[in-house]
Amino acid sequence: MADDLQVQTVSCRGGLDTSRDVLAQGQEQPGSAVRLINYEPSINGGYRRISGYANSYGTVTGTGKVLGVCVANGINDGILACRAPSSGNNYLHYWDTVTQAWVAVTTSGSPTMSGVSRVRMIPYNFVGDKVLLIDGVNPASFYDGTTYTQITHASAPSAPSVGVDYQNHIFLAGDSTTPYELYFSAPFDDTDFAPASGAGSINVGFEVVQLKVFRNELYIFGTNAIKKLVGTSVADFQLQTITSDLGCIAADSVVEIAGDLLFLGPDGLRPVSGTDKIGDVNLETVSKSVQSVLLDLISNQDLTEISSVVIRQKSQFRIFFETADTLGVIGGLRQAQGGISFEFGQLLGIDASCASSGYIGKTEFVIHGDTSGKVHRQESGTNFDGNNIFSLFQTPYYYFGDPEIRKLFYKVSTYLRSEGSNEIVLAIVYDYEDSEILNPSNYTLTNEGAAAFYNESLYNGSGVIFDGNPSPVIDTNFSGSGKSVSFRYVTNDTNASHNIQGLAILFGVGDRR
Repeated sequence: MADDLQVQTVSCRGGLDTSRDVLAQGQEQPGSAVRLINYEPSINGGYRRISGYANSYGTVTGTGKVLGVCVANGINDGILACRAPSSGNNYLHYWDTVTQAWVAVTTSGSPTMSGVSRVRMIPYNFVGDKVLLIDGVNPASFYDGTTYTQITHASAPSAPSVGVDYQNHIFLAGDSTTPYELYFSAPFDDTDFAPASGAGSINVGFEVVQLKVFRNELYIFGTNAIKKLVGTSVADFQLQTITSDLGCIAADSVVEIAGDLLFLGPDGLRPVSGTDKIGDVNLETVSKSVQSVLLDLISNQDLTEISSVVIRQKSQFRIFFETADTLGVIGGLRQAQGGISFEFGQLLGIDASCASSGYIGKTEFVIHGDTSGKVHRQESGTNFDGNNIFSLFQTPYYYFGDPEIRKLFYKVSTYLRSEGSNEIVLAIVYDYEDSEILNPSNYTLTNEGAAAFYNESLYNGSGVIFDGNPSPVIDTNFSGSGKSVSFRYVTNDTNASHNIQGLAILFGVGDRR
């Protein structure tokens, strides 16, 4: 018979962790997760079920998947998309907020979308706002909100796949006919690639897969090497080696977040970040906790289908694939003892062929295009374009100090932060899912009286609860015994988001068996 009832409290933090053995994780990282799908590390603490996305921008005219999207403040109304045309050559479109329709941009130079799998769009500003368009098949081009112009200078690459603006030059690379060459335009002139004007090219010594500007330096990624370019013009440009045995294996995995460049390497996510030593960089892996998840993606998925996006207001990034049933990756920064670290989870149910984020005025927009031609706005609503959001959070197995002593369980209190009405299924699992152990029936945690948080839940004058407790504690009384216990929280609905912040488990110590 149990005596000395005890309470174990757990704060939900640490994110998905597939790197620890079951004993270490339950004891050392009790707030982490053994499964975490469609939950994000919340800026309010705990794990929050992600918001939905809405088809705010309809379907882009054309055929096939959306090839590229861009949030470009100052260009038309700020939302651009590319899709192969059903006829003609006009593949670029902008969203007109007045007519609520896509408007095709007249393109010069007869660009073709045959063979194009991705159009990369990079906003820049030399004199006025423009967007650079690069696809690996056609000459690079730019659009200024009025005119589409191809870069057809004789010294420019004919089919670059990556590009960026750096020190008031346009840099282009990734042409299959000259894969080692990095081309740059004359200063303040995106069409002039003549050496006499201050333009030129540099052989970087490997095939270029991506270019990114970081801290006034241009980082050049290959699959097995990384270099950086420093300087301001052809007079003082210098190429420096970062590493010769590590590179980026997915061009569209590179994102800038919280002062670092993050990219997918052969063993997981690595940052390019500054160190205390001037001019030095740190390439240490930041994804050891989910390395098995990432290695599975690297081994089994087409990495050319990766799309990534940053949500700046949440210090978060997301990696998607083109099929909704492929698990993507979500990562966010969390304050922890000793500094700030990444927490990870997985995404499911989002079909994204391309993605982009940025500010239009003071508002951050996060958008993605899908394989059916639609463009959606993320961080919007409580469903995936009308479909349910499936979410799953499972705790580690808790054994309360001694994995060989049987415990008698009485209650678990779940601490929530709710944004409206919720219905969460709670499963209680004993002894590492031993098939011979009888587990209790599932419980349903219902919360119908929680307050809605402005700007976190739907605010449309209907269906929103403005009173009640926004941080309810839901007690679940259950009976059973086992040497260890894990709690699994599941939703599959269109209810408001919720945040699981912590647990308190009431138990007694039984006998040793």
